Parts: sequence; structure tokens; C-alpha cells
Amino acid sequence: MRPAHRPAITLATLLLGMGVLGSLVVAQIRGGKALGIYLIDVEGGNATLFVTPSGESLLIDTGNGGAAAARDADRIMAAVKDAGIAQIDHLITTHYHGDHFGAMAELVSRIAIRNFIDHGPNVQPNPNTDAFLEKTYPELYAKARHTVVKPGDRVSMTSLDVRVLTSAGEAIKTPLPGAGAPNPLCAAFKPQDVDKTENAQSVGSLITFGRFRTLHLGALTVNKELDI
Repeated sequence: MRPAHRPAITLATLLLGMGVLGSLVVAQIRGGKALGIYLIDVEGGNATLFVTPSGESLLIDTGNGGAAAARDADRIMAAVKDAGIAQIDHLITTHYHGDHFGAMAELVSRIAIRNFIDHGPNVQPNPNTDAFLEKTYPELYAKARHTVVKPGDRVSMTSLDVRVLTSAGEAIKTPLPGAGAPNPLCAAFKPQDVDKTENAQSVGSLITFGRFRTLHLGALTVNKELDI
């Protein structure tokens, strides 16, 4: 039995073809003890949903676009339904590759998103991506908040601490408490060729809930990982 003061962690993986998840996830969230984490299968990209005991929510990325947009939005909405939430409080788009933001417009047509978070301008020109960022994206966040984050920023949530470590190719400069010492496991690391794509621009976050911590780095490159 867990002590009453210690937050419980429930990890729910939403797999292809599964209609519902185990009731344990919902029961623990409603009981005010668990952090729900949904790793949503968008077949190659990313969509990860965090739901706090009080019902606050953070979605990181929205999966694929094109013909797969409806499919991935369906899967995200299945997780939303299982979590029992009526809106997504924060959406972090880690970077502008189609398998990470592609289903955004489809998702917004199904559920309200209150805060759209990203790293700022696109560094990898692409006609479809540029058209989305110039026209569609501003329309999606027009009635919500739009936040461009920098390293060191926090996403405002009551019981979930979300600290931005990387954004727009930059990394946090001031070590977090208990961090900052050289890592001997990295001593022999040899930098790879510089990645000039959106991968290196990824919004990377440290997410903390009680004693639980996890990193979500989008598609951050190993060179950039070394910086943190």
C-alpha cells in the first residue's frame, strides 16, 4: 500500500486497436492520487498526454497529418475520453515536423486547447509547413494563448512542474538543483555533424510530479542532449 502523502504514477499506453484502457487509470485519477500518462500510438511521430489528479492536462505533440490526421486525432481523443477531461490546457509542439504537429488542426476541431506552446520560427523551410504556420496555426490559437518558450521557462500547472530545458536550439544555462556536475558517461562522446533541421530546435522539458521525473525531448539531437 502506498502512503497517502506519496503521489501515485499510472502509465497507460494506448495501443492500436484498443478501445478502452484499464479502469485503474480512471479510478486512481478520480481518487486524487495519480498522474495519468498516455503514450498514444501515432505510428512514428509523437503524442503524449499528461493528466494531473485535479484534471489539468498537458499534451506534447499531435501526431501525423495528411491522411493520418483523423486517425491520430481519434487516438488522442480516445485518451482524452479515458482521462475524463473536457479540454487540453496546454499543448507543446516540440518542433515543426509533420509527424509531431500534423494532426493539430483536426484535433482542435474536436476539443478546445487553451495554450499553444512552441519554440518560435521554423528553421527548415517546407511549403506545407510554412503554409500551416503562416495561416492555419494563427487561426487555431486566435481564441486561446500562444506562448513561445525559452530555456528555463515553466508551464503554469498546479501539481505538475514542467520546466523547459531546450528550445530553438538553445539549452538552459543554470543547472537545476542537484545537477551541473560533469557526467563521466559522456566523457568519450564525439559530436555528430551539426543537424540544421527542426529536430535540433525541439522544445525539451523536465516534467516532475512528486518524486517522479521524466524527460520529454521531442526529437532533440544527441549534440543538443549533451548540452543538458
